[in-house]
Amino acid sequence: MSSGFVYKWIDNSNGMYYIGCHKGDVNDGYIGSGTYFLKAYNKRPEDFVREVLYVGEHFAELEEFILTELNASQDKLSYNLTNACRGQYEYTSEIREKIGRAHRGKVTRESTKKKMSIAAKGKPKSAAHRKAVSESLKGLTGANSRRGMPIYSEVLDKTWATRRECCKDLNISRSYVWCCLNGKAKNKKYKFKSL
Repeated sequence: MSSGFVYKWIDNSNGMYYIGCHKGDVNDGYIGSGTYFLKAYNKRPEDFVREVLYVGEHFAELEEFILTELNASQDKLSYNLTNACRGQYEYTSEIREKIGRAHRGKVTRESTKKKMSIAAKGKPKSAAHRKAVSESLKGLTGANSRRGMPIYSEVLDKTWATRRECCKDLNISRSYVWCCLNGKAKNKKYKFKSL
């Protein structure tokens, strides 16, 4: 089970508080996720003081217990809008599929892709993450890989098992074949199709 902590922010300007939890380290710079709380915090962070209430595995359960006991969502001195712990859910495969369907086919702007790439660079990957990526790529060569998809030329009425074989046979670049298959090539003299 993952470790995390429960925290309480106190607003010294008006005596209000916000209670939340976070999966991670106490010193990782996490502020909070409450909408009402963050609006106030971002306007005047110097007025807020954080107190760590608990560190351990049961951080999500403890946050929900505290919020329920205090009935924080009904307390006029609370920035919490709900008594439920949010953001700590383990999604079922059904929910993951719904989320996936909702995002499939959406076009991501190039500027967004660039920002995501920059954000991901230099971040250390855990041993478990590296192993999972390695396992997912095993066996993806030849006919099983994206480059290994059979390619057919309508003009030549010929099929190749891989893009590499096609390029070698016709003495053309793999990037040209890729551009033809994705509709980006100006000269489509071979009329390639993926099978």
